[in-house]
Amino acid sequence: MTALDGVAFFSPGKLPHKIPHIRIRFGSLVGIIALGAATLVLGAILLRGFSENGFRLGSQLAWRYTSLVFFASLVAGPLCRMTGRVLPGFSVPERFSAKLIWGFCASYAIYLLSVFLPNVIRLSAGATLMVMFGGSVMLVMAAAAAPLKRLGEKPVIPEKVRRTLLGTAAIYFWLCYSVMALARISGPHRPDAYYGISLCLMIAALLVRYADTWFALRQLPADEAPMEHRPTTS
Repeated sequence: MTALDGVAFFSPGKLPHKIPHIRIRFGSLVGIIALGAATLVLGAILLRGFSENGFRLGSQLAWRYTSLVFFASLVAGPLCRMTGRVLPGFSVPERFSAKLIWGFCASYAIYLLSVFLPNVIRLSAGATLMVMFGGSVMLVMAAAAAPLKRLGEKPVIPEKVRRTLLGTAAIYFWLCYSVMALARISGPHRPDAYYGISLCLMIAALLVRYADTWFALRQLPADEAPMEHRPTTS
């Protein structure tokens, strides 16, 4: 919770030094990520046929694909900030992290669609509840990824509320991938290297975010650091 709900959550544009010498442009990142998920699902359906097996393989591939996108969205901001401390000329578009989050939400929506479609004729209560709850959290994350502003007015969602919503959604998805990986590793399932890799990525994302927070706190003046990190005087 400390790492995923941090003060600098998903803000790679706020680097210590921002000199426009090196600038990365990513174009339609959201569309590319969503297209990748859709291609995997459609490819699996074409390979296995328009059947339950085809949708099952498609949803499995989409789940694994979105876990990689989620990992990238978790570490992109911290890695950019830490790189900016080493290379002062390094900078990225301000909305890069927001695009990664929207890309994850778009790919996750395709995954939910691949889970729900086979159950349209014969609705499954478990699948329906999972799709509704996961979709709700996904919409919350997408809405809080960047400030929503009316023309000439303050943001619709206050910054602290937006940060809390982002952190809560990130914790939910992090637990989804981590608990699923633990269940598959410890349960009576066929060995699958993906779940070990997925769990390692989720833990690595936490370590990267902890490292970023630690470096950020070291650079803050003593009067601006959080109370628990301020030096004590005798």
